[in-house]
Parts: sequence; structure tokens; C-alpha cells
Amino acid sequence: MHVDDETAAAGGNGPEWAGAVSQRLRCCLCGGSTDGAEDYVLVELTAKFSDARQWLGAHAEHLNSVLAEGFSVEVHDM
Repeated sequence: MHVDDETAAAGGNGPEWAGAVSQRLRCCLCGGSTDGAEDYVLVELTAKFSDARQWLGAHAEHLNSVLAEGFSVEVHDM
């Protein structure tokens, strides 16, 4: 997995929340940096009969462009 080198919040006030991983992941669709992206999403994939977990980072706009009809990602500020 490729992670962004820089995870500092805008203004340099410390690290941004990155979810269950220690840093924001690059977008799994475009390969670009997600640092500072307001539409960053973290997706967890699990296997039914395993404890295996895979994390994917993405720009929500890019993820929405490949999801099947009826599925969409919305980003809400927390």
C-alpha cells in the first residue's frame, strides 16, 4: 500500500484523522494524494471466513464513478 508522506492538517496543527490506519492512503482509483482532500473516504474490506482486513483510501468522487447503480458515497464532516 502506498501512503501519503504528509498527513498534517491544514495550518500545521498536528496530524489529521486517518481512520483505522496511521496515515491517509493514496486514492486507490487515481493513485493521487488524498492529503487535504475534503472527500477522502477510507474503505475496509473483510473476508467472510477470515480475520483478514484490507484498507483502501479514495476520493469519494472517484469511488462514486465506479460504484454500481444505486450505490453512492456521501461525505459528512464529523
